[in-house]
Amino acid sequence: MTVRPRRIGFGSWLLVTEPYRILALDGGGLRGIFTAAVLAEAEAAYGPSFLQRFDLMAGTSTGGILALGLASGRTCAEMLRFYRDTGPQIFATPRRIRQAFRPKYDRRVLDDILRNEFGATTLMNDLHTPVCVTAYELVSGTNRVWKDDHSTELRGGGDLPVWKVAAATSAAPTYFAPVQLDAADSHIDGGVWGNNPAMVGLTEAVRYASRDLSDIRMLSIGTTSQALQVSTHTAATVMGLAHWANKALGLLHSSSSAATDNQARLLLGDARYLRIDSDRTRTVKLDDATQCRPLEEWGHNAGRLHVAKIGQLLDLERQGRKTE
Repeated sequence: MTVRPRRIGFGSWLLVTEPYRILALDGGGLRGIFTAAVLAEAEAAYGPSFLQRFDLMAGTSTGGILALGLASGRTCAEMLRFYRDTGPQIFATPRRIRQAFRPKYDRRVLDDILRNEFGATTLMNDLHTPVCVTAYELVSGTNRVWKDDHSTELRGGGDLPVWKVAAATSAAPTYFAPVQLDAADSHIDGGVWGNNPAMVGLTEAVRYASRDLSDIRMLSIGTTSQALQVSTHTAATVMGLAHWANKALGLLHSSSSAATDNQARLLLGDARYLRIDSDRTRTVKLDDATQCRPLEEWGHNAGRLHVAKIGQLLDLERQGRKTE
């Protein structure tokens, strides 16, 4: 807990607790390029002090990879370049014939990229900023939040390789095979229960950092996911297995993200909570590099639109604009 003196009158000082600041990043595959572009705009406006403001970074799936990358010391601009460079590689070669019986992509490509990016021996406790990264463990049927050991009550997560936690949180069902973090487990994408990790971050702050809700400030960033809608009830009644099979994962992501957004806003209020997402209506596949390319500009636009609010939320002063 950070405490700083504040002068309240001539000759009088009061110790004031600094707000606890959380960065929460949604899942969404390659749509994370939107998130990275928003962050890059904030970093350009406020410099290194932007990321240094956060006491905790919470992420799911692509947001988990971003959170781990930023917590390891990478800049927002570097993570944006990571998405530009590696996204087309990760989703380059889908399985065609055997896709009905196997995940769409061979996960070895993603694993090699994550291992190269984070290093095979870098552990969660080596990170510079505390993190919470979601996953779901299939063998025990349990929601998981993997963390470094940033509280005396936490044990074990800090000894895990960062790249493996990144692989586990991003193992989206039907896209990638599950990931083992130990000999008898099997992890998939945390988006199946917590695509928006805002409540994960709030819970961590209250439970392990012993902070009151009134002390917490949160910046939450989405990935342009769209809510599932139908034109009429009649149209919904004829939706069969094929339709729902194509829509199920997107429905899980968008509905849980929206619900969590509402919960966090109700708990924190607009003065202590800022959610940034796109209101575009275009549906963008999370594994289509071509479709996702315009999302970078959407993210830059959203970042520029909200940069003043980000500064207010985090008590930052703007500096001269930097280029990547």
